Amino acid sequence: MAGDGSFEGTAAWLRGQWSNPGDIFTILLLIGGDIVQTAIAQLCAGPVPGLTPVSFSFGWVTYAVSAMLSAVGNNRLMPSPEVDCIIINAKSGFARTNYSWILSRMLRDFDHWRPALCDRLEQEKLNELREINRSSAKPRDEDEIRVALRVSVWECNSATGRGSGDVIYWIGLFVTAVQFGIAAIPWGLYGEWYTFFVIGAGTALAYAGGALPQWWDEKVGIRKLKYTDTTKERKDVFLTEGNGSHDAILILGCEGGLDLEALAASQRELRSPWTTRVLSFTLAICWIALLISVSGWEQHTWYVLAAGMLGLVHNVIVAGVPRQPQAFGIDLVHRETIVEGKVMQVLRLVEESHPRAGAALLEIFFPGKLFPREQLMWEYAERRAEAWKENSKKVGHVARTEAWPMPPLQSPLPKKDGKKDDSDIPESGPYTYDGGPSNWDSRPQAVLGASRPSKDHVVTVE
Repeated sequence: MAGDGSFEGTAAWLRGQWSNPGDIFTILLLIGGDIVQTAIAQLCAGPVPGLTPVSFSFGWVTYAVSAMLSAVGNNRLMPSPEVDCIIINAKSGFARTNYSWILSRMLRDFDHWRPALCDRLEQEKLNELREINRSSAKPRDEDEIRVALRVSVWECNSATGRGSGDVIYWIGLFVTAVQFGIAAIPWGLYGEWYTFFVIGAGTALAYAGGALPQWWDEKVGIRKLKYTDTTKERKDVFLTEGNGSHDAILILGCEGGLDLEALAASQRELRSPWTTRVLSFTLAICWIALLISVSGWEQHTWYVLAAGMLGLVHNVIVAGVPRQPQAFGIDLVHRETIVEGKVMQVLRLVEESHPRAGAALLEIFFPGKLFPREQLMWEYAERRAEAWKENSKKVGHVARTEAWPMPPLQSPLPKKDGKKDDSDIPESGPYTYDGGPSNWDSRPQAVLGASRPSKDHVVTVE
């Protein structure tokens, strides 16, 4: 075979292919459509309306065709949530499956954006539990000692849905500028302007695809909570993966912000679906035309490949990089982290600080039958929450650590006839208020008897 020169011909072809790649660019344009879709989902609804700086890269042709099919079919542009999770109304306890890509991504990236304090508190509690285990009569293996559930509480300062504009957002403009710089090199050196034209046309189509109004509608186009002089609406919600998960995020809803419970809904009204269909079809045709135009192009193709590869790297980073909630237009401030060795104890502590919130998680983490004392405790918690609501209307919120403590999980009373005595949990009540901001009487109603304050300062919920 070497005598007829076929090997030398192959080597020459290989040298030519590496010095000036041919049809490989056409093939690469078809790879990575899902990356492009996720990158757009990350950057759309940013600080500049209509500007989604997703750079031109390989995969745009495939994405444009799939977007056209999706617009004609289920009429959706946003990708599906990456993490299966649920959102729970902290007041009503109503739970629904989350279909919001934003909330799913926030939960996925929680390890990135939570403060170090959360991990430190968990480690301190774990050390405490292990120390208690060592001093017990029958210590367990230390690997079995763990924090059962971590509930982090966040105050929502604002929830506009308009991203704050972080480095990940703005760097897209820089990448686009570098791509144009690369494409200008063969024009300046050899007078070959076609490379610049390809990059320019691809960039224009990429930015046009990310500017479709439906991206905003699907991502954050929902109702906002009413906040006026007469109506101050708020919603507290949990975000968690459900029973067995390690984390539950309690977001104390901000007045006038996005309704996060509505954000998790599966369907929402779109302003102009037919406009999206027409524009998606037009963009797909333009991308196919660009693909045909560059197929077989053999002049200075390394510059086109370099610009496309830079865009691909940028889009991969954008699609996968963790971001702060502010990048999605949800500004959260950490308030507290609640951790314990037992899930029921965590729910009790959550309920003590945020009435009805702990009970909202009860059916998720304990769908079965409760122990008798637990049943009494949560029945009391319901009365306590109602009394708290009524008293708050009269005297305002006071320090919740001083008011109406929840009963402990284990009865502090000695057993009666060999049975547990749960009489420390009152059958009515829960507690009374005697007129001062720090004068909450923490004795059960059953014990107070005739010493109760006047009815003007008492709310008793049967």
